[in-house]
Amino acid sequence: MTPVLESLLALLIVVTIVVLVLLVVYVIRFLKAATLMMCNLTEITDTAKKEIKPALKSINNILSTVNNVSTATNRQLDMVKKILTTLLGASCVALGNVKNKGSFFSGLISGFNLFRKKRR
Repeated sequence: MTPVLESLLALLIVVTIVVLVLLVVYVIRFLKAATLMMCNLTEITDTAKKEIKPALKSINNILSTVNNVSTATNRQLDMVKKILTTLLGASCVALGNVKNKGSFFSGLISGFNLFRKKRR
C-alpha cells in the first residue's frame, strides 16, 4: 500500500472511532436524562394520586349532602302540596287555575257584555 492510502485509511479509522465515541456519549447522556425524566414522572403521578384521593372523597361527601338536602326538600314540598290540597279542597285549586287564565274569562265576559248592549 502506498503511504497516502495508509494515511487516509488511518484518518478514516480515527474519525470513525471519534464519531463512535461521540455517539456512545450522546446515547449514554440521552438514557440518563430519560431515566431521570421517568423517575420525576413517577414521582409526579404518585403525588397527584395522593392529592386527588382526598379531593374526590370531599367531592363525594359534598354531592351526597346536596342529594340529601334535595331529597328532604322534595319530601317537604310534597307534604305542603298534600296539606294545601286537603285544606283548600279541589274546588279552590280549580279556582286558582281559573285565576291564572283570567285573560280568557275577561275576554269572554266582555264579549257577553258587548252582545248584551246591542240587545237593549
